[in-house]
Amino acid sequence: MGLFDIFGKEPKTKTDRTSRLSFNDTLETGKDAPVAVFSPESYKDIEVIIDTLRSGKNAIVHLTMLKTDTAIRVLDMLSGAIYALGGGVYEMGKNIFMFSPSGVEVL
Repeated sequence: MGLFDIFGKEPKTKTDRTSRLSFNDTLETGKDAPVAVFSPESYKDIEVIIDTLRSGKNAIVHLTMLKTDTAIRVLDMLSGAIYALGGGVYEMGKNIFMFSPSGVEVL
């Protein structure tokens, strides 16, 4: 499966977000291992996600609200950032990724 196969052929349309987490919700999981959950709406939202990773927190990123070309750019930028931080990226579902900085164990 290639990078372009990760995203659907058709861009997602905006849906009712009442059941979704907002852009910067935080979940507590285990000892001092907060996980920030993001649903970026544009390329400009990446800075907050990278700052979260730099602070040593995991970030779950939902790319479902983005058009395919923007989602690819966001994924490329975050992949480069996590590579520079010595961490890893895990695909949790279609268009949902978890970025984990170096030194943070993912079970």
